[in-house]
Amino acid sequence: MLDITLLRKDLAAVVARLEARRSPQPFLDVARFQELEAQRKTIQTRTEELQASRNTLSKQIGQLKAKGESADAVMAQVADIKTELDTSAVRLDALQAELQALLLAVPNLPHDSVP
Repeated sequence: MLDITLLRKDLAAVVARLEARRSPQPFLDVARFQELEAQRKTIQTRTEELQASRNTLSKQIGQLKAKGESADAVMAQVADIKTELDTSAVRLDALQAELQALLLAVPNLPHDSVP
């Protein structure tokens, strides 16, 4: 199985080497890979933003409780963020599985010396 990092960094070179194996290359659905990868990036970025927000709000909860104030509203926001993070994690796992299945169908790249 190919390393996904290679596909992410230089998809055109991978496709060109697969073309050396058989033209047109039937192994990798490039459009589907790009679509899944874009979705993965979007979800991963959103997850990181939510985690940063959750961390900030958690600090606010600690500060409010230290002052003796009510932190219920902030705690509700954190709960909403947790729900969204859980949903994102499920979707990300599904995308990763689909990417894995897509990559399992791709053969090894032929060496440059192969005609």
